[in-house]
Amino acid sequence: MEVLIRMLPKGTNAFNDFVQDLRSFLAEAEIMLDIDADRCLINPIEEQLLQREIIDTLMPRLTSRFPERARELISAYHDMLGGKDFDDIFISAFKTLEEIARGITNDSKFEFNAKCLQKYFPKVHKTIHTTIVKLDAHRGDKGGHGKAPPEPHETRYLLFSICNIALLLLDYNS
Repeated sequence: MEVLIRMLPKGTNAFNDFVQDLRSFLAEAEIMLDIDADRCLINPIEEQLLQREIIDTLMPRLTSRFPERARELISAYHDMLGGKDFDDIFISAFKTLEEIARGITNDSKFEFNAKCLQKYFPKVHKTIHTTIVKLDAHRGDKGGHGKAPPEPHETRYLLFSICNIALLLLDYNS
């Protein structure tokens, strides 16, 4: 399909009609793909998965314990959809995750490092500890290394990861 999209001259009625028809067919078939007409790419739509499996599960529980943190994650999600600075979105969302962990552990100095994770969440598998520490390394100067901010699809993945970790932390003592 991408080859066909690339073959049509951009900005023409044929191109626009084809993209519109293809989007309609994908939607009718409930195929979770969308078309980036500017780059002529077909991308998966993760927002519905994120909404159904994470946001709808996480938010009621998070709101009952940490209402401000729930609002911050919702705001990060809407900022991402609105195309705001993806680097800032990730940094803010990760700070929110850190505050959730501080609230759960009652440790105002909690950080996502191996020592704190082992102390407060020893039953979480070591590979998940490593993943969380690596996620922490993505923010600020530790993760920047002069690199451009994450792309939109990467930001969706990072927010998905942050929300999954928040669920894991909320479920830890259950």
